[in-house]
Amino acid sequence: MCIRDRSITSDRICPIFHISSVTNKGVPELTKFMYLLKNRTRGSAASLLKQPAEFDIQEHFLVSGVGLVVSGVVRQGVIKPNQTMLLGPDRTKQFRPISIRSIHVNRVQAVEAYTGQFACLCIKSLKKDTLNRSDFRKGMCIVDPALKPEAIWEFEADIVILHHATTIKPGYQAVVHCGVVRQAVNIKEMGSDLLRTGDKGQVRFRIMYNPEYIKKGSTILLREGRTKILGVITELFKEQELQANT
Repeated sequence: MCIRDRSITSDRICPIFHISSVTNKGVPELTKFMYLLKNRTRGSAASLLKQPAEFDIQEHFLVSGVGLVVSGVVRQGVIKPNQTMLLGPDRTKQFRPISIRSIHVNRVQAVEAYTGQFACLCIKSLKKDTLNRSDFRKGMCIVDPALKPEAIWEFEADIVILHHATTIKPGYQAVVHCGVVRQAVNIKEMGSDLLRTGDKGQVRFRIMYNPEYIKKGSTILLREGRTKILGVITELFKEQELQANT
């Protein structure tokens, strides 16, 4: 089976392994198979290290004697202490300048955190106002100012309906999952009148509550009950474009 993984050319083929965590049966074969799979990350690891840093925030803590600490995964680039970054978008669609005070990787203080690592960052605001836990919400991230991040309300994606009981049409609402982003979206426009299970199409979505930092080419998953929709973001609509079209 492990030799055949390179000959799997269709995304519809899913190999099944019989494994046991007690006897270890099948685990070496599964490990070898996973090792031989192609990397789904856009670009090589070396190229991602050279990109401006992005950090997805998964949790935040207020540590006594230390200050505000966030934990998550470095999506790209390298983060170092005393580096100036942007935190956001907050509830007002803004990105706040912050400084990285210290970095911990695997509970050990580190001089840097690079692409793919799970790290904890101690941060402080560079503005006069203090940074509190109440300033955070799900979907926020830390990015390099060189990226000039913007909060997005609307985006377009190529989707495939994995499962839906009836039909999907404009006005349909579901929860989109994109990295650390978890928020309800509304279908604004569709390339066809209706979509059913197994159909593919181009759909324009509008985020319902707070604008998010998302990127073109990102994979999205939409869920609503037993409904599952998979897609890839193909276009972003900035606020200036939306205002010009109104």
